[in-house]
Amino acid sequence: MDTPHPSSSSFPKKCLAWLPIALLAVWFGGMTWGIDTALRKFESHTSATPPHIDASESWRQARLFIDPDAYCWLSYTRDLRQSGQWRLRHTVADNAPYGREMHWSHLPIWSLMAISTTLEKVGVTPPVALELAGRLLMPLTGFLAFSALFFWLYRRIGFGEAALCALAPATLLFWDFHPLRPDHHAVQIMSAFFCWLALLFSGFGWTSSTRTDHAAKRYFILSGILGGFGLWSGATAFYFSLAAIALAATVLLFFSPTASDTSALRMRPEYWRIWSWAGAGTSLLMYALEYAPGPFPLRLEVNHPLYALSWLGIGEGLYLWARWQHADRHLSALRLVHAALALTAAATLPALVLFGPESAYLPRTLLMWRLHARHINEFVTMFVWASQNNQNSWLLLLRFIGPGLACIGGWLWLRTKLRLPFTVQLRVRFAIPLFVVFSTLLLWQIRWRPFAAMASLLVAIAFLSTKRPFTDKLIQRATLLLAILVGLQWLLGLWIGLAPLADMWKVKTIDPLYLKALQMRNLMTNLKAAEPTTPLRVLAPAEMTPLVYYFGVGDGIGSLYWENVAGLEAAVDFYADPLPGKRARDIVANRHITHVIMNEGAQDALMFYDLHTGSTNQLRAAQTVGGALTGIGTEIPPWLRYDEKLNAAVNPVLYTLVPAISQWAPSHLDTRIYTVATPPVKMLP
Repeated sequence: MDTPHPSSSSFPKKCLAWLPIALLAVWFGGMTWGIDTALRKFESHTSATPPHIDASESWRQARLFIDPDAYCWLSYTRDLRQSGQWRLRHTVADNAPYGREMHWSHLPIWSLMAISTTLEKVGVTPPVALELAGRLLMPLTGFLAFSALFFWLYRRIGFGEAALCALAPATLLFWDFHPLRPDHHAVQIMSAFFCWLALLFSGFGWTSSTRTDHAAKRYFILSGILGGFGLWSGATAFYFSLAAIALAATVLLFFSPTASDTSALRMRPEYWRIWSWAGAGTSLLMYALEYAPGPFPLRLEVNHPLYALSWLGIGEGLYLWARWQHADRHLSALRLVHAALALTAAATLPALVLFGPESAYLPRTLLMWRLHARHINEFVTMFVWASQNNQNSWLLLLRFIGPGLACIGGWLWLRTKLRLPFTVQLRVRFAIPLFVVFSTLLLWQIRWRPFAAMASLLVAIAFLSTKRPFTDKLIQRATLLLAILVGLQWLLGLWIGLAPLADMWKVKTIDPLYLKALQMRNLMTNLKAAEPTTPLRVLAPAEMTPLVYYFGVGDGIGSLYWENVAGLEAAVDFYADPLPGKRARDIVANRHITHVIMNEGAQDALMFYDLHTGSTNQLRAAQTVGGALTGIGTEIPPWLRYDEKLNAAVNPVLYTLVPAISQWAPSHLDTRIYTVATPPVKMLP
């Protein structure tokens, strides 16, 4: 348990306590404004017909986002507002003409609705209000989350340390709070972290007085509530956190001192049960908010009562383990049955996910498994990702988890000399297993990078929570060194965020991801302008499908979401169909597709062939419909037509005037658009 940090009340100028909040506001607000302004400046130097720049081009009127998921969330928000309902459970954004179910948390949708509605109240038009809401959602989330982190830590570890622990991750994890990526991932990350953090200061069941009893109970309840929100925002991702907490608590309770060694403290095992009740109750409340009064589908990809049941089982297991280790070692038949029931409750959910019917957890289907295993960047290993992005994997690792590694290394080296207080020892022994779990997950898949970074920060906070004034010079020096390491993380994050922005501001270079997003936005708005009154039905690469719907071109088929397995299967069957493409032609006819888009080059053709067959044979992939549409020279089916005039109009070469060299730099989206022949061309039997 913790009391306010002594230095907080004696800080000479209380107004300086708001300095980190001001810096966070400058960071998130400045980056949001800076990125938007730099992109607008880059666009103002760009033209399809240099040196003339046509200010009336349709694509200049619409802002862009750099993630397909962002367009999905914005489309969901727009559709929900137009429907007059308060929940969206079916979307026609893809899998045309049937549409599909939507099961993700409504938290991002409701947040975007609230921001856009507020903007409309002050006179912003609805389309622009939605765009601005998309730009504001993640920076606002980051500002509020890291401001809360600073205030939480200020009274517990001191002003300077709290400021660094809030500012460093704000810059380091800026990608997850990026203004061009409205999504749910940031909420997942911060819900998990605050769940860990509340437990870190809970005492883990050890209390010394009635006052600390009440404080400990509040920490456990708070941790459970925050974890319940984590399940709501992303159940699968948060369940890894829940499992890591269970492992860390089990290790902590096993290796912690016995009651005789801590005579001033007593163990309250029931607090682990209260923690699980708070978490499970919040999870069930959020589930009811999403689904009541029904129907209640068995969808284990998102929050479900079985997650609450598993959490209750974990809580009961930790309660029994803490009681056996530190209160009552009596082993009766009733207690064994109790433990078996707790284990069964905890294991039911993971058993169903891993071995239950595929219909209950669609990522286990063969198609989705192949997609995730080989073709989604966030699922590749850290070393593969670093190689693909021309980064040194070890420097990348140190950038995100360096402070945690330094803490563990220093602790192992100086453990016999460091005289850490008992409460700090507990925190360290809880934080280290969490850090090890998420660092291992990071090596396995790059998507765990932000979780590993926050777990590293948790280890640092555990060591920095040693009370002042320091009587041990070794602790004083170690704490100073750790603060310097976190400060270096902050400075490195600033440099990584600001340097590319400065180059884009000067119209010197632009991040390839920004450029591709700009080009795809232009393609869609130009296609809409070419067919302003007739909605199109477009079969496009999965990353483009959300843009087709968002920009009003029409609707699409295949996308990368597990709810849209049917649409993705149709896209795979089409592109991977061997020539002359009878199956592909049937898909076109059955789904009334008007246009087909395909990226040039072999990558997408190979991907679709692999998703269909599990093979990466380039020669056979070239003899598929997708291979023919890449423009490699294979004759395309007669029921498709490459319209040169349309392609030139909607996807022209763009030229950007670079002031530093006073020259126009060309760029082009390597994509081809095909029109379905009308009337339909019949295939020979």
